[in-house]
Amino acid sequence: MKPRVIIPWFPGTNCHWETKHAFEKAGADGRIVLLKQLLDGRVRLTDADLIALAGGFSWGDHLRAGYVAAMDFVYLLRDQLLEAVERQIPMIGICNGFQMLVTAGLLPGGQGIGKPTALLDNNASARFEHWNRTVIYLHKPSGIDCLWVKGLDGHKMYLPVGHGEGRIALLDGSAVLNVVATYGTMSGDASYPVSPNGSAVAGICDPTGRIIGLMPHPERRTDSEHGGVYGLPIFQAGVNAVK
Repeated sequence: MKPRVIIPWFPGTNCHWETKHAFEKAGADGRIVLLKQLLDGRVRLTDADLIALAGGFSWGDHLRAGYVAAMDFVYLLRDQLLEAVERQIPMIGICNGFQMLVTAGLLPGGQGIGKPTALLDNNASARFEHWNRTVIYLHKPSGIDCLWVKGLDGHKMYLPVGHGEGRIALLDGSAVLNVVATYGTMSGDASYPVSPNGSAVAGICDPTGRIIGLMPHPERRTDSEHGGVYGLPIFQAGVNAVK
């Protein structure tokens, strides 16, 4: 039986089909699930082996990118989310999904759901940046076996980016960024235009290594006909971890 991936859909989510396709190429069974289906109990987050929060502009990015969708998780789906975390179900958030995970307090982690310790702030350029090809390096974070980047330390990717709020900033002085992806070089380069947002950090994971967030879009690079398969190993690593 193939691992099951649930991809929650919110009004404004627009990368769900690419995310589903990426996981299916990696050997999983992807399912796009409406928020209404989660709210009325027809589907639960805990039905999944993996949870993927796709990119887009959920709820029009009102108030802040990913904020309203994050509040859906924190308040309306809190019990399901807590159970998913307790069951150690791996999660990935891409772009807007990353913003949701940070706002919900799951990344970088430490204080609990609904208690964010970081913020994906406005790009340093103060504008939306949409690039088709950005150099990204993957990392094994120190002391953490992040399942999403297992065996991928130093993996170089050319990925699209498209966001207006991607510059990570800590809100809690005790919070730690477990970096899994950087812009430009292995050590990271925050300068423009190497980084689209003014941060050297392109992705982080939580202390367990099960939850990851990325600002670039690996799901858009999983076919050789569409710019290469640079992003596919991330999805393969996630699927292999739950087989």
